[in-house]
Amino acid sequence: MSREIHHIAHRKHPLVLRDTGSSFRCDGCGCLGVGSHYRCDLCDFDMHEFCATCPPASTFAFHVQHPLTFDRAGFLDGSVTCSMCEEPIKGMNYSCWGCDVCVHPICSQLPPTAVSPMHMAHTFVLAVGAPVECTLCRTSCHGRYQCLPCNINLHPKCLFGTVPTPVTVPTPVYIPNDVDALDKIVRRVTLLNLI
Repeated sequence: MSREIHHIAHRKHPLVLRDTGSSFRCDGCGCLGVGSHYRCDLCDFDMHEFCATCPPASTFAFHVQHPLTFDRAGFLDGSVTCSMCEEPIKGMNYSCWGCDVCVHPICSQLPPTAVSPMHMAHTFVLAVGAPVECTLCRTSCHGRYQCLPCNINLHPKCLFGTVPTPVTVPTPVYIPNDVDALDKIVRRVTLLNLI
């Protein structure tokens, strides 16, 4: 990774790779971030490393049908929501308009699979599609981690217990043991199996 870059989103000065240890709001995608990122101190301008260096098009594990195209202009009014975190998109994004998929660049970096002590029987797989009910919070989710054999669907934030964007997702992904969440899932899966 280059220590200093010139970026089209900030033409006045170069952006320098920094790790301030504190949180920041990315001026590219509008999402929160922590840790290493590109910054212009003179203008108080910050960008996630991935937002500053993301490719113009890419295929991601959650949408292998077509490459997603990078849009640097974005939707500054927040009129479109991210298919993964379901927060408004207020800047750069990746989209596949034919499939109605639009994600923050940082959300495109969610791990393709995850394991959780809430459900040790199978690995969860990241997917995006028609809305289904989240097994934990019982609200609708487009972007989700799913256990297909058990029909369990969880928002990324419900599985990870993090802020809406995946800035704090550990690697490899092991979810902290949450007894209340585990109990809710066990009761719902048991109920689904009884029906």
